[in-house]
Amino acid sequence: MTRDDFTKLMQSTFDRLLEINQTKGREYARGDDDALANFKRHAEALGLRPEQVWAVYAGKHWDAIMSYVKEGRTQSEETIDGRIHDLLLYALLLLGLVHDE
Repeated sequence: MTRDDFTKLMQSTFDRLLEINQTKGREYARGDDDALANFKRHAEALGLRPEQVWAVYAGKHWDAIMSYVKEGRTQSEETIDGRIHDLLLYALLLLGLVHDE
């Protein structure tokens, strides 16, 4: 892959992450303006830190990616691109949690 091709891939990925955040992110926040409300709500209910809730959710995506790496295919209908996009977005959500403190 050329550097130009990789830059285009990065840009299209970032655009996709913004789309995902606008759809799934709003659904998970339940209309709350706080993009991290889902983690905070579950953390409070379970007596955990929001980052611990994040780790469980992100771990699910990591497991799916590791399964793909090991098996060379996904085990569900979701594409590997979708799983990677989800994990990238989760990394940004963790960054948000870190900066929110």
